[in-house]
Amino acid sequence: MDFGHSRRFAALEARRLSGDLYPGPVLMPRGLLRALDPLVAVALGPARFGSERFEAALERMLRGRPSGPLLLCLWSTVRAGEIPHGELRRLVALLAEPAPDRPATRQEILDWLEPRTRAAARCVLPVFERHDQRHEAAAGVLGAGLTLTAWLRDLGTDLAGGRMRFPAEDLEAAGLSFEELRDAVPTPGVRAFLARECAWARSLLHASGPLQEGMGGRLRRGLRAMTLRAEVLLARLEDPRRDPFRRPPRLRPHTRWRCALRALLPHPVLEGTSPPAVREAQAAP
Repeated sequence: MDFGHSRRFAALEARRLSGDLYPGPVLMPRGLLRALDPLVAVALGPARFGSERFEAALERMLRGRPSGPLLLCLWSTVRAGEIPHGELRRLVALLAEPAPDRPATRQEILDWLEPRTRAAARCVLPVFERHDQRHEAAAGVLGAGLTLTAWLRDLGTDLAGGRMRFPAEDLEAAGLSFEELRDAVPTPGVRAFLARECAWARSLLHASGPLQEGMGGRLRRGLRAMTLRAEVLLARLEDPRRDPFRRPPRLRPHTRWRCALRALLPHPVLEGTSPPAVREAQAAP
């Protein structure tokens, strides 16, 4: 296998699977992105299906016999980043378990997310050359915020498939039933529910600020740009002029570049939670 081809394949898969929440390519150090791409592609791709064939291929890869372009790149990342094999095995095993369907409370979701985001942090932070508990906790919070953002972005698709990943207690607080939400009509009650979930995701994104402390300049700005893109997606979900089910939010290249430019400023992470605040940031030169 050609390693250059394998690296390009891993990058394409990571971008396809993570969409607008892909950590690059602007601002992030290129070497770190090349190391992260196979981790992202495996975590969001084959690891979620939990097949015995993939687990056997993963074990062969950890013993120095990778098969296929994705595992060849992952083997390079594991060796170069000194990722503990036990942590990678634990992450793959956890990701194979599906998220709870129609959970009762937010705590049930957080109890499912925490071990997975912390396991992912323990695999990613060695690539960043950070190993302390403080960064691990902050990376776990960022992972939870990004996961909720992705779930909200894909809410229409999930509802069409009969899945619901957000808690029943939030539906009740908005005066909704699952059947009403499944109709995918943006009524005032549905808007209130979306605003509640977006505020939850946004609070987690803001709480991950300590992760950026102590990071190098380019890496810190790359993390800020990724957080800003998540903020824009959440703002578009709350925008009353948009139908979040028929027109799920997507970012165009010029919006991604604006987020990158905002990340160059001293305090680019938006504190405002209203859609106008983010739209104002998007319009900034």
